[in-house]
Amino acid sequence: MLGTLYVSLLRSHGLVFEMRFVWSTEPCALLLPFFAGLFSLMVFAGYFLNGMSFKGVEELWNHSGRLLADFVDIFDFPPVLVNMGANGLIAISYLWLVGGHFNGPTIGGVLTIVGFSAMGKTPRNIIPILIGVTLGGVTRGSSLNAPSLQMAALFGTTLAPIAGEFGWKAGLFAGYVHSSVVLYVGTLHAGVNLYNNGFAGGLVAAMLVPIFEAFGLKRD
Repeated sequence: MLGTLYVSLLRSHGLVFEMRFVWSTEPCALLLPFFAGLFSLMVFAGYFLNGMSFKGVEELWNHSGRLLADFVDIFDFPPVLVNMGANGLIAISYLWLVGGHFNGPTIGGVLTIVGFSAMGKTPRNIIPILIGVTLGGVTRGSSLNAPSLQMAALFGTTLAPIAGEFGWKAGLFAGYVHSSVVLYVGTLHAGVNLYNNGFAGGLVAAMLVPIFEAFGLKRD
């Protein structure tokens, strides 16, 4: 919001921001196997530290992800490590399936998902968002590996608690709406706010959560 006010003041006085787009499409053969191995190792380490079991993981995955959701405090570290690795594998699988690019922005998105897997994100609440964003791109006729769609899907998982709290259908819808909103809110702050998906996600959540609550929508 501060970025929007800042840019509006400058624009009204004739100072126009010129947005730049820098995106690497050069394939890097090492990144996919490296991160696949890293996230698989995290799953195995969590399994090993948990006494050679996945005890507590299912309970963690049943959590909505709505705050307060400090998974390490609630479920202990080993199940959280499994969750982090599993979400990382899902994120890189998404990029691979859509023919995405493994570059700085997308790896940043993947690691954001993994990091917040210790505080709210689970496979059950990020997958509906990923699918919803992808459906949004399909209905607009966008290429599935368009940079904007890749970023919207990865960082759009900020809406994961909506899927966790209100169900997968709500998550699909939230992801679908986010895929469109994120394309246009950037014009408000002209790129001054680098966390554009977070800004868009906040707007989507502010619109949808009260509606879902008013209709008494809850996860099955």
